[in-house]
Amino acid sequence: MKVASGNVLWQQRKRNWCRTPFTFTVYTLADKELSVKTGVLNEKFNLVKLFRIVDISVERTFLQRLFGMSTLVLDTRDQSSGNGVVVLKNIVHGFEVRQMLQDAVDASRSENGMTAREFIGGPAGSGLEGPGFDGGFDDFDAENYAGVQ
Repeated sequence: MKVASGNVLWQQRKRNWCRTPFTFTVYTLADKELSVKTGVLNEKFNLVKLFRIVDISVERTFLQRLFGMSTLVLDTRDQSSGNGVVVLKNIVHGFEVRQMLQDAVDASRSENGMTAREFIGGPAGSGLEGPGFDGGFDDFDAENYAGVQ
């Protein structure tokens, strides 16, 4: 069953601790969205549009390092995905998958005409009155500035 819309770029079943794919979670990366399907009798689908992914980090426990696996943690602006965090556990070749995912996110953002913006002070400091804004040029005298004609 095809869950994600678009061309499938990567698909992998979640692995258990010894790298065998005996789990019921399937990760699918398409060119427009990422889907996480879990369950056998009661299935759950989590779809995240790629342009909503803000940050991708790779975490590896000692056992994951021994068996060549990683956990990808995606920070998204999609609140339907549990506080905006999507976790892809026990991925084989995690750093290659992270690069493929980042390339797909960048392509999706450029296709949708979006740019990533970072603000000093985090989400609460994104405005002029936020804690990340230091007042700027409040004491700047533009009339006496030599560069202004």
